[in-house]
Amino acid sequence: MYDVIVSDLDGTLLNSHHQVSDYTREVLHALAARNIELIVATGRHYVDVRSIRDKLGLDVSLITSNGAMVHNPDDKLIYNQTIPAEMVEELVGRFRLPGVHLNMYRGEHWLVEEAMPGLLDFSPDSDFRYQLADLRATSKQGVEKVFYAGDHERLLQLEDMLLAHFGDRLNITFSLPICLEVMHGEVNKGSAVASLMGLQGTPLQRVIAFGDGMNDYEMLSGVGRGVVMANAHSRLRDALPRHERTLSADEDGVARYLARVFEL
Repeated sequence: MYDVIVSDLDGTLLNSHHQVSDYTREVLHALAARNIELIVATGRHYVDVRSIRDKLGLDVSLITSNGAMVHNPDDKLIYNQTIPAEMVEELVGRFRLPGVHLNMYRGEHWLVEEAMPGLLDFSPDSDFRYQLADLRATSKQGVEKVFYAGDHERLLQLEDMLLAHFGDRLNITFSLPICLEVMHGEVNKGSAVASLMGLQGTPLQRVIAFGDGMNDYEMLSGVGRGVVMANAHSRLRDALPRHERTLSADEDGVARYLARVFEL
């Protein structure tokens, strides 16, 4: 059996309205009553996810910015890994494409160069908002994540450019087809889960995880049972052909799977 559940948010625990359904909430609370631990692992910023956790009403550790930050349920920071400043300088100064918007997570701030109202739709219940800034002039120290938002085909071009230049010095991955994310080369959700379980003394074989994007690959392939959402990106489905599947996020895929496994 499993002691820990780790779940991505967008396209996984959250439905297409970017909310936790009533049924999913009921299942998670029932599991918490059995002392089954829930961990959220997401590309979102910590400040954004904290508000989602608080509305959920459970003690949850938070792996955010794809593993660049880890907080315990008491909001204590237990891990933080930033991108080297010289690499941020290159990302901001050299790697741009028309129509692709550059974003930066630095500390408690989400920095952008121009307004992108569509991105705010992902956090309808959160007060976390971007701030307009000149990213070429702002400090490159303490940046957990840089991400590019735009057309998928253009992001594929940018992905090739970044991989050719940085190789494995940076972790370059898609969270959504419209979002290409860049972190320190040692940062990913899988390594963050492994570190957190090591601190707790929990074997990875006793962890079950859910995800839908390529930024979930290391996590899903590194735990006892990794489950791929029906709505997962085709690249993830192709990368993990033998992993179990569950229903889509809009069908409460995580909760339905957990209810069956834990016989709720």
